[in-house]
Amino acid sequence: MRYFTAVFVSPLALLLCRRWFQFIPNLLLYVLAWLGLALAILPFVTLVVGAFFWALGVVHAVLVVSAYNKDRRHRELLAAVRGPKR
Repeated sequence: MRYFTAVFVSPLALLLCRRWFQFIPNLLLYVLAWLGLALAILPFVTLVVGAFFWALGVVHAVLVVSAYNKDRRHRELLAAVRGPKR
């Protein structure tokens, strides 16, 4: 579910992973992507710029979500190896 969110609303995926400091640059990329897609001064250029910023935001979000999942699996494995708390 987080990967799906990372593709379509990348800042939200980072908030779901509680990566607050990763959220800020990703939100900036997301806003730049929408501005690039919304401006119609030079349609092709703004479309390419908007798509570029969107792709950067998606790649960033997918990498952060992947690292979050990896860290979570690692913590679960360590908890299983250590056993129950006494």
